[in-house]
Amino acid sequence: MPTNVLIISPNPEPYMEHLPRAFPDVRFTAVRSLEVTPALDLMAEADALFAYGRGFNRECLARARRLKWFQCLITGTDHLTPVLAGSRVLLTNARGIHGPQMSELAVLHMLALSRNVAQSVRNQDRHVWERYKPRVLDRRTAVIVGIGAISEHLAKVCKAFGMTTVGVTRTPRAVAGFDRIYRREKLLEAAAEADFLIVLLPYSADNDKAIDATVLRAMKPTAFLINIARGGVVDEEALLRALDERWIAGAGLDVFVESPLPPSSRFWERKDVFITPFVGGQSDQYEANVMGIIEPNLRAFLAGRHEDMINRVAFPEA
Repeated sequence: MPTNVLIISPNPEPYMEHLPRAFPDVRFTAVRSLEVTPALDLMAEADALFAYGRGFNRECLARARRLKWFQCLITGTDHLTPVLAGSRVLLTNARGIHGPQMSELAVLHMLALSRNVAQSVRNQDRHVWERYKPRVLDRRTAVIVGIGAISEHLAKVCKAFGMTTVGVTRTPRAVAGFDRIYRREKLLEAAAEADFLIVLLPYSADNDKAIDATVLRAMKPTAFLINIARGGVVDEEALLRALDERWIAGAGLDVFVESPLPPSSRFWERKDVFITPFVGGQSDQYEANVMGIIEPNLRAFLAGRHEDMINRVAFPEA
């Protein structure tokens, strides 16, 4: 009996064009969404599932009677670990492919805020020629909270702009591209140095609202907060207060507690906030990059060498 792989992706064509040729003995099926009618029926026959995993719940797991491996197509798996914990399903993620696009998004936010790009766009819409003196990134300090593959890439990019790079992590160590590393317990001290406090923490119970009023008060009134990680790691009410009371100069936000951000959100109308719609991890090269994880993992899976699979996710202990 052939191995059945179900792919759930809004853009399945790159996978379906490449993988059946690379693995002719595997049966691949693709749907664009978990919500379409065939998805649950197809899941019942799947030995492996390649998907982002949003909406995958215990009902889906109960349907997926043959499922042995879930290849998450993104890095964050906090939405999947509670569902899969205690099951026999092996979970892998896409860690390691997001450095370039996430770093470019962080730079976009820094430049948009420091050069007031939103005002330039408004002026262009009104045909207004208004000159102003922009701030530069050169000799500014970027404090990156959370050190991993993305942060290491971002630090090198920041250095190319002439910035000082400071990292904050629970496990201090020498990391290429960083001028200094602080322990997490020294977050307030690091925040006080920041011209840009860039949040790259994964969401967890320990990181819930890690960037709170105390951290925001520690920042300089000329500094900017940039969150391209997860909405829940920032206390949004404290951030709105910090902006209202000018504790900080502004914020660049790609992620929010509620996503999509509802039209009623107070963040929309603020001229000191630059918003992007949760696009940090995406790129026009995404599927090609994630294929570099899928292919060796699928080869190891088919050979029964699960220990050789890349980016295995450990489930938290109950």
